[in-house]
Amino acid sequence: MNFHQLNVFYEVAKAKSFTAAAEKLYLTQPAVTLQIQNMEVYYKIKLFEHAGKQIVLTDAGKVLFDFAEKIFNLERLAEEAIADFRKLDRGVLKIDAVFTFADYYLPVLLEAFYKQYPGITLNIQTGNTSQIIENTLLHRNDIAFVASRPETDKLVVREFVSDRLVGVVSLHHKFAQRESIGLEELNGEFLILREQGSSPRRIIDEVLKTKGISPQIVMESGSTSLIKRAVEAGMGMAILSRQAVEREIMAGVFKELHFSDTEIIYQFFLIHHKDKYLSALLKAFLDVATEHALKLSASMLNQELETQ
Repeated sequence: MNFHQLNVFYEVAKAKSFTAAAEKLYLTQPAVTLQIQNMEVYYKIKLFEHAGKQIVLTDAGKVLFDFAEKIFNLERLAEEAIADFRKLDRGVLKIDAVFTFADYYLPVLLEAFYKQYPGITLNIQTGNTSQIIENTLLHRNDIAFVASRPETDKLVVREFVSDRLVGVVSLHHKFAQRESIGLEELNGEFLILREQGSSPRRIIDEVLKTKGISPQIVMESGSTSLIKRAVEAGMGMAILSRQAVEREIMAGVFKELHFSDTEIIYQFFLIHHKDKYLSALLKAFLDVATEHALKLSASMLNQELETQ
């Protein structure tokens, strides 16, 4: 098999575009098209087909793409293994993280890592837990942070840090003079929540269903920033990660409400594929992450004691 042609095919399939693949490979579009045509002639099978203005993989193309992805992942692993013989002065680390972790936990972790290893390029992608677990299973990242424990034996899973989900309201809300509320008081209450399918929403829905509570969901969004603006505008009460609203609580913009009859815990997990080669670079990141998790857990415990 011609690996140059395979690489061209792989980039076209990922980009779903001959033009985009050509730009990434520093080739002309006709040159990319010719390589694909040569492959199709040689194997006597179509690899792509047109669906309107887009190109999509045929069944044969999907099979070849899966093999190509494994081949180029192995190539990268080989490069990482060779790189271990050099000092950690350069390299690329691919990290996936769920939105809340990426926004409110990951920056401090990356800062600590960058101070020790400034020559490393960090490639960060965000998504929901199910997307990130799939990416990890397909070796599309080096390490990842998710908000629920994966149900598979193909991944190494470590509990990383936990957060609480708390209620927050504007200073003009009817609960603004309260320190805590019972969950039953949420019956019929205007709530602003994360989108369906997100880990925080799944946790909240399970708690409310178990307690037989039916609030009125006036808004749901994948954007924590948008939810916070809606709370500030007086649209209702939100239930969000304590870490995500700490700044607004400390600034006196929001009033934090604890739930008197339950504590809603939000757990983050660090994951990587069990077949992942633990390069010196990845081991270094894991060491920094472990140290950071311990410090973060201690800091959050102190915050918890201060609010009691």
